[in-house]
Amino acid sequence: MPSSIRIQYDLPNEAYLDRLLTDDLILRYVKDDYAYSRHRTEFYDTPDWLLTANGYSLDVAPELVIPVVHLARGRLAPEELPGLFRGELWTAPYEGLEGMLSALKERGAPEEFLELAAGKELTQHFVIAHSSKSTTLYLPDRTRICMSFDSGVMTAGGRSAPCYELSMDLLFGEEGQLINYCQQIQDRFELPPVLRSRQQRARELQGKRPE
Repeated sequence: MPSSIRIQYDLPNEAYLDRLLTDDLILRYVKDDYAYSRHRTEFYDTPDWLLTANGYSLDVAPELVIPVVHLARGRLAPEELPGLFRGELWTAPYEGLEGMLSALKERGAPEEFLELAAGKELTQHFVIAHSSKSTTLYLPDRTRICMSFDSGVMTAGGRSAPCYELSMDLLFGEEGQLINYCQQIQDRFELPPVLRSRQQRARELQGKRPE
């Protein structure tokens, strides 16, 4: 059950990436080439959004070389730091909706989730078609951060909206180092933190009240 500590920011547009990538505050910590990917992510829930209401996010990436399903449990924690997400992640091979729950169970998905989803119809509520550009940042004290830029389009309820995000995931090291570095990034570029989950944004796009 890998844990996830992530800080996310909204970007105004895709062109804004150039300003970030050429700044020394980022360049000095980049050693590796960027990895690129482009695919669709499909987000599932019960028709009444029961999984979301209990803090779960379920998505499928069917276009990867090896399709996978992701289950996340957690929440945004703006009271600690705007844009901060704390959670747990489970990943399993995806071979279709019928075998999705059993595949996640084999990977240690929590019983609460399995009970919530058992016997329920799982509906595709929204889709994000996006491209990603990512690399590892090598900070002092052996702190490692996965920096990812995502640009794409969210589609929900027949409506679409662009989405551009910068994500900073702690791979190794102290959480304080991640927070300190991200605060420097935010101060330098005046980036607004992500304050709504993707599910909340999708519900707004559908014209429904976010929960």
